Amino acid sequence: METRYTRVIEEVAKLGSIRAAAETIGYTQSAITKILHRIEEEFGEPLFERHPRGMRLNEFGKVFLEHSLAIDKEMRDAKSKIAALKSGETGRVVLGTAAWATQFLPGILAKLVQERPHLKFRIVESNAGHLEQLLLAGRIDFAISAMSQPTDDQIIVESMGEVVFGLVTAVDHPLTLLPEVRIEDTVGYKWIMADGDNRTTAFLERQFAKRDLPWSSPDVEILPRHALLEIVAKTDLIAYVPLLNDPEFAPPVVKMTCADLQWRIPAGMSFRVNRPVTAAGRLVFERIGRQFHLSSADYEVEQE
Repeated sequence: METRYTRVIEEVAKLGSIRAAAETIGYTQSAITKILHRIEEEFGEPLFERHPRGMRLNEFGKVFLEHSLAIDKEMRDAKSKIAALKSGETGRVVLGTAAWATQFLPGILAKLVQERPHLKFRIVESNAGHLEQLLLAGRIDFAISAMSQPTDDQIIVESMGEVVFGLVTAVDHPLTLLPEVRIEDTVGYKWIMADGDNRTTAFLERQFAKRDLPWSSPDVEILPRHALLEIVAKTDLIAYVPLLNDPEFAPPVVKMTCADLQWRIPAGMSFRVNRPVTAAGRLVFERIGRQFHLSSADYEVEQE
Protein backbone atom coordinates (compact mmCIF):
# COMPACT_ATOMS: atom_id res chain seq x y z
CA MET A 1 0.00 0.00 0.00
CA GLU A 2 1.25 3.47 -0.83
CA THR A 3 1.59 5.86 2.10
CA ARG A 4 -0.07 8.66 0.11
CA TYR A 5 -3.34 6.72 0.46
CA THR A 6 -3.32 7.51 4.18
CA ARG A 7 -4.56 11.02 3.60
CA VAL A 8 -7.39 9.72 1.41
CA ILE A 9 -8.74 7.50 4.21
CA GLU A 10 -8.13 10.22 6.80
CA GLU A 11 -10.10 12.84 4.82
CA VAL A 12 -13.00 10.51 4.06
CA ALA A 13 -13.21 9.62 7.77
CA LYS A 14 -13.00 13.26 8.86
CA LEU A 15 -15.47 14.62 6.32
CA GLY A 16 -17.73 11.53 6.13
CA SER A 17 -18.01 11.81 2.37
CA ILE A 18 -16.09 10.71 -0.69
CA ARG A 19 -17.30 13.79 -2.55
CA ALA A 20 -16.11 16.19 0.19
CA ALA A 21 -12.78 14.38 0.47
CA ALA A 22 -12.30 14.59 -3.31
CA GLU A 23 -12.87 18.35 -3.25
CA THR A 24 -10.42 18.82 -0.36
CA ILE A 25 -7.62 16.64 -1.76
CA GLY A 26 -8.16 17.53 -5.40
CA TYR A 27 -8.91 13.99 -6.59
CA THR A 28 -11.95 12.87 -8.54
CA GLN A 29 -14.62 10.92 -6.68
CA SER A 30 -13.95 7.88 -8.89
CA ALA A 31 -10.21 8.01 -8.04
CA ILE A 32 -10.95 8.01 -4.31
CA THR A 33 -13.48 5.20 -4.71
CA LYS A 34 -10.88 3.11 -6.55
CA ILE A 35 -8.28 3.78 -3.85
CA LEU A 36 -10.74 2.79 -1.13
CA HIS A 37 -11.71 -0.42 -2.93
CA ARG A 38 -8.05 -1.29 -3.53
CA ILE A 39 -7.21 -0.96 0.16
CA GLU A 40 -10.26 -2.94 1.26
CA GLU A 41 -9.39 -5.71 -1.21
CA GLU A 42 -5.82 -5.80 0.06
CA PHE A 43 -6.91 -6.17 3.69
CA GLY A 44 -9.98 -8.24 2.99
CA GLU A 45 -12.34 -6.16 5.08
CA PRO A 46 -14.41 -2.97 4.59
CA LEU A 47 -13.03 0.07 6.38
CA PHE A 48 -16.19 2.18 6.53
CA GLU A 49 -19.79 1.88 7.58
CA ARG A 50 -22.18 3.63 5.21
CA HIS A 51 -24.96 5.65 6.85
CA PRO A 52 -27.51 8.11 5.50
CA ARG A 53 -25.54 10.95 7.04
CA GLY A 54 -22.21 9.80 5.68
CA MET A 55 -19.37 7.31 6.13
CA ARG A 56 -17.78 6.35 9.44
CA LEU A 57 -14.73 4.22 10.11
CA ASN A 58 -15.56 0.79 11.49
CA GLU A 59 -13.24 -1.12 13.85
CA PHE A 60 -11.11 -2.35 10.94
CA GLY A 61 -10.87 1.15 9.56
CA LYS A 62 -9.80 2.62 12.91
CA VAL A 63 -7.00 0.08 13.25
CA PHE A 64 -5.95 0.66 9.66
CA LEU A 65 -5.84 4.44 10.00
CA GLU A 66 -3.99 4.32 13.33
CA HIS A 67 -1.16 2.21 11.88
CA SER A 68 -1.24 3.94 8.52
CA LEU A 69 -0.72 7.32 10.18
CA ALA A 70 2.17 5.88 12.21
CA ILE A 71 3.79 4.49 9.05
CA ASP A 72 3.27 7.78 7.27
CA LYS A 73 4.97 9.64 10.12
CA GLU A 74 7.89 7.20 10.08
CA MET A 75 8.28 7.72 6.34
CA ARG A 76 8.33 11.50 6.78
CA ASP A 77 10.89 11.14 9.55
CA ALA A 78 12.99 8.86 7.34
CA LYS A 79 12.92 11.38 4.50
CA SER A 80 13.92 14.15 6.88
CA LYS A 81 16.79 12.13 8.34
CA ILE A 82 18.03 11.12 4.90
CA ALA A 83 17.98 14.75 3.82
CA ALA A 84 19.95 15.68 6.95
CA LEU A 85 22.48 12.93 6.25
CA LYS A 86 22.87 14.12 2.67
CA SER A 87 23.47 17.67 3.82
CA GLY A 88 25.91 16.67 6.56
CA GLU A 89 23.71 18.06 9.33
CA THR A 90 23.50 14.73 11.12
CA GLY A 91 25.12 11.31 11.16
CA ARG A 92 28.11 9.56 12.71
CA VAL A 93 31.67 9.94 11.43
CA VAL A 94 34.19 7.23 12.28
CA LEU A 95 37.55 8.66 11.26
CA GLY A 96 40.86 6.83 11.21
CA THR A 97 43.81 9.15 11.46
CA ALA A 98 47.59 9.12 11.59
CA ALA A 99 49.23 10.54 14.72
CA TRP A 100 50.34 13.74 12.99
CA ALA A 101 46.80 14.54 11.86
CA THR A 102 45.36 14.40 15.37
CA GLN A 103 46.87 17.80 16.15
CA PHE A 104 44.27 19.38 13.84
CA LEU A 105 41.27 17.56 15.21
CA PRO A 106 40.58 19.22 18.59
CA GLY A 107 39.97 22.66 17.10
CA ILE A 108 38.11 21.27 14.08
CA LEU A 109 35.85 19.01 16.12
CA ALA A 110 35.17 21.74 18.68
CA LYS A 111 33.82 23.99 15.92
CA LEU A 112 31.84 21.20 14.23
CA VAL A 113 30.20 20.17 17.51
CA GLN A 114 28.90 23.73 17.83
CA GLU A 115 27.95 24.12 14.17
CA ARG A 116 26.43 20.66 13.71
CA PRO A 117 25.08 19.57 17.13
CA HIS A 118 23.49 16.42 15.70
CA LEU A 119 26.74 15.01 14.34
CA LYS A 120 28.59 12.30 16.29
CA PHE A 121 32.30 11.52 15.99
CA ARG A 122 34.64 8.64 16.77
CA ILE A 123 38.38 9.01 16.16
CA VAL A 124 40.68 5.99 15.75
CA GLU A 125 44.40 6.80 15.79
CA SER A 126 46.81 4.35 14.15
CA ASN A 127 49.45 3.94 11.45
CA ALA A 128 48.72 3.84 7.71
CA GLY A 129 48.95 0.06 7.35
CA HIS A 130 46.53 -0.60 10.18
CA LEU A 131 44.15 2.09 8.96
CA GLU A 132 43.98 0.32 5.60
CA GLN A 133 43.00 -2.91 7.38
CA LEU A 134 40.32 -1.08 9.36
CA LEU A 135 38.92 0.38 6.13
CA LEU A 136 38.66 -3.03 4.50
CA ALA A 137 37.01 -4.45 7.62
CA GLY A 138 34.44 -1.63 7.60
CA ARG A 139 35.42 -0.43 11.07
CA ILE A 140 36.14 3.15 9.95
CA ASP A 141 34.45 5.32 7.33
CA PHE A 142 37.63 6.85 5.95
CA ALA A 143 41.22 7.56 6.95
CA ILE A 144 43.50 10.59 6.94
CA SER A 145 47.15 9.62 6.69
CA ALA A 146 50.35 9.81 4.70
CA MET A 147 49.68 6.97 2.31
CA SER A 148 51.45 5.40 -0.61
CA GLN A 149 49.61 3.34 -3.22
CA PRO A 150 47.10 1.16 -1.34
CA THR A 151 47.74 -2.57 -1.36
CA ASP A 152 44.08 -3.37 -2.11
CA ASP A 153 42.17 -2.19 -5.19
CA GLN A 154 39.06 -1.74 -3.04
CA ILE A 155 40.60 1.40 -1.53
CA ILE A 156 40.58 4.82 -3.19
CA VAL A 157 42.96 7.62 -2.14
CA GLU A 158 42.03 11.27 -2.57
CA SER A 159 45.03 13.58 -2.36
CA MET A 160 45.35 16.26 0.30
CA GLY A 161 48.94 17.30 -0.37
CA GLU A 162 52.33 16.06 0.76
CA VAL A 163 53.86 15.46 4.16
CA VAL A 164 57.46 16.68 4.52
CA PHE A 165 59.55 14.80 7.10
CA GLY A 166 62.46 16.13 9.14
CA LEU A 167 64.48 15.77 12.32
CA VAL A 168 63.12 16.96 15.65
CA THR A 169 65.27 17.49 18.75
CA ALA A 170 65.15 19.26 22.08
CA VAL A 171 66.06 22.95 21.99
CA ASP A 172 69.32 22.31 23.86
CA HIS A 173 70.29 19.22 21.88
CA PRO A 174 73.92 19.15 20.65
CA LEU A 175 72.75 18.83 17.04
CA THR A 176 71.23 22.32 17.20
CA LEU A 177 74.74 23.78 17.57
CA LEU A 178 75.81 22.51 14.16
CA PRO A 179 75.58 24.91 11.20
CA GLU A 180 74.36 22.02 9.06
CA VAL A 181 73.16 18.60 10.17
CA ARG A 182 74.38 15.60 8.18
CA ILE A 183 73.21 12.04 8.55
CA GLU A 184 76.52 10.95 10.10
CA ASP A 185 76.01 13.57 12.84
CA THR A 186 73.05 11.57 14.12
CA VAL A 187 75.05 8.37 14.65
CA GLY A 188 75.24 7.48 18.31
CA TYR A 189 72.01 9.17 19.32
CA LYS A 190 68.93 7.21 20.29
CA TRP A 191 65.75 7.46 18.23
CA ILE A 192 62.08 7.74 19.09
CA MET A 193 59.50 6.78 16.46
CA ALA A 194 55.74 6.63 16.07
CA ASP A 195 54.59 3.17 17.07
CA GLY A 196 53.99 0.93 14.04
CA ASP A 197 55.48 3.42 11.56
CA ASN A 198 57.44 0.77 9.69
CA ARG A 199 57.59 2.83 6.51
CA THR A 200 59.53 5.69 8.11
CA THR A 201 61.81 3.25 9.87
CA ALA A 202 62.50 1.49 6.57
CA PHE A 203 63.33 4.83 4.93
CA LEU A 204 65.88 5.67 7.63
CA GLU A 205 67.41 2.20 7.36
CA ARG A 206 67.87 2.69 3.61
CA GLN A 207 69.43 6.12 4.00
CA PHE A 208 71.90 4.91 6.63
CA ALA A 209 72.74 1.81 4.58
CA LYS A 210 73.51 3.93 1.49
CA ARG A 211 76.29 5.62 3.46
CA ASP A 212 77.44 2.48 5.28
CA LEU A 213 76.41 3.98 8.59
CA PRO A 214 75.09 1.95 11.53
CA TRP A 215 71.39 2.08 12.28
CA SER A 216 69.70 0.69 15.35
CA SER A 217 66.01 0.19 15.92
CA PRO A 218 64.15 2.92 17.87
CA ASP A 219 64.65 2.94 21.62
CA VAL A 220 61.17 4.34 22.16
CA GLU A 221 58.02 3.81 20.10
CA ILE A 222 54.87 5.72 21.01
CA LEU A 223 51.83 6.70 18.98
CA PRO A 224 50.39 10.04 20.15
CA ARG A 225 52.30 12.84 18.43
CA HIS A 226 52.14 15.19 21.41
CA ALA A 227 53.58 12.49 23.71
CA LEU A 228 56.39 11.78 21.26
CA LEU A 229 57.31 15.46 21.06
CA GLU A 230 57.15 15.87 24.83
CA ILE A 231 59.67 13.04 25.23
CA VAL A 232 61.92 14.60 22.59
CA ALA A 233 61.75 17.94 24.41
CA LYS A 234 62.94 16.36 27.68
CA THR A 235 65.66 14.01 26.40
CA ASP A 236 68.50 13.62 23.90
CA LEU A 237 66.31 11.34 21.78
CA ILE A 238 65.86 12.44 18.18
CA ALA A 239 62.81 11.81 16.00
CA TYR A 240 62.03 11.83 12.29
CA VAL A 241 58.49 13.06 11.90
CA PRO A 242 56.26 15.15 9.64
CA LEU A 243 57.30 18.80 9.86
CA LEU A 244 54.10 20.64 10.69
CA ASN A 245 53.36 23.88 12.45
CA ASP A 246 51.58 23.19 15.72
CA PRO A 247 49.52 26.31 16.50
CA GLU A 248 47.61 24.61 19.33
CA PHE A 249 50.50 22.59 20.71
CA ALA A 250 54.06 23.87 20.61
CA PRO A 251 56.42 21.89 22.88
CA PRO A 252 59.97 23.20 23.23
CA VAL A 253 61.49 21.30 20.31
CA VAL A 254 63.50 22.28 17.26
CA LYS A 255 62.38 21.17 13.82
CA MET A 256 65.20 20.95 11.30
CA THR A 257 65.98 19.51 7.89
CA CYS A 258 68.92 17.32 7.02
CA ALA A 259 70.25 17.32 3.46
CA ASP A 260 70.73 13.56 3.67
CA LEU A 261 67.25 12.89 5.03
CA GLN A 262 64.86 14.70 2.71
CA TRP A 263 61.61 12.81 2.28
CA ARG A 264 58.07 13.68 1.37
CA ILE A 265 55.13 11.40 0.76
CA PRO A 266 51.53 12.03 -0.36
CA ALA A 267 48.84 12.47 2.23
CA GLY A 268 45.11 12.33 1.87
CA MET A 269 41.83 10.61 2.51
CA SER A 270 41.36 6.93 1.77
CA PHE A 271 38.02 5.13 1.63
CA ARG A 272 36.49 1.96 0.26
CA VAL A 273 35.15 1.78 -3.28
CA ASN A 274 31.75 0.48 -2.16
CA ARG A 275 31.47 2.85 0.82
CA PRO A 276 31.74 6.46 -0.33
CA VAL A 277 32.32 9.17 2.24
CA THR A 278 29.17 10.82 3.62
CA ALA A 279 28.56 14.55 3.48
CA ALA A 280 29.50 14.83 7.16
CA GLY A 281 32.69 12.85 6.59
CA ARG A 282 33.68 14.98 3.63
CA LEU A 283 33.09 18.09 5.71
CA VAL A 284 35.60 16.82 8.29
CA PHE A 285 38.07 15.95 5.52
CA GLU A 286 37.82 19.41 3.98
CA ARG A 287 38.41 21.09 7.35
CA ILE A 288 41.46 18.90 8.01
CA GLY A 289 42.73 19.56 4.50
CA ARG A 290 42.58 23.33 4.96
CA GLN A 291 44.42 23.15 8.28
CA PHE A 292 46.96 20.72 6.81
CA HIS A 293 47.87 23.15 4.05
CA LEU A 294 48.28 25.96 6.58
CA SER A 295 50.47 23.84 8.83
CA SER A 296 52.72 22.41 6.10
CA ALA A 297 53.19 25.55 3.99
CA ASP A 298 56.50 26.49 5.62
CA TYR A 299 58.15 23.16 4.86
CA GLU A 300 58.53 22.99 1.10
CA VAL A 301 61.74 21.11 0.31
CA GLU A 302 62.94 19.38 -2.80
CA GLN A 303 62.24 15.68 -3.08
CA GLU A 304 65.31 13.48 -2.92
